[in-house]
Amino acid sequence: MKKVEKLLIIGIVLISSILLGTMTLAKTAQANASIVIVIDNEVKQRIPLVVEEEMQTYEFKFGEQTGYLEVKNGKVRMLEMPKEICPERICSETSWIARPSQAIVCLPNKIIVTIQGLDDKNDEIL
Repeated sequence: MKKVEKLLIIGIVLISSILLGTMTLAKTAQANASIVIVIDNEVKQRIPLVVEEEMQTYEFKFGEQTGYLEVKNGKVRMLEMPKEICPERICSETSWIARPSQAIVCLPNKIIVTIQGLDDKNDEIL
């Protein structure tokens, strides 16, 4: 085996190890994440962000009303609310979110749904 072939094999093994490690860390971070429901600037509920393929539905209360979230494959979305409660329905049209930089916002009802990791203890709404 030539020196170039050995270097090529070592390079491929090294790159593969780095990619595998990065993917493992990303899955661990997502497995430790939670869905945070904030209503009127107060954290009301935290739900584990599951990475399973099976759809799960969670309900949350705001005032006299009830809202619903669907969780699947590490993503979350808000289900449509009646037009009397949420006239524009922007929150349900936001669709799926999967990263902490994304949010579902329902302004008429002062609801914000975000994703946070366990190490992210900041509950302030900016």
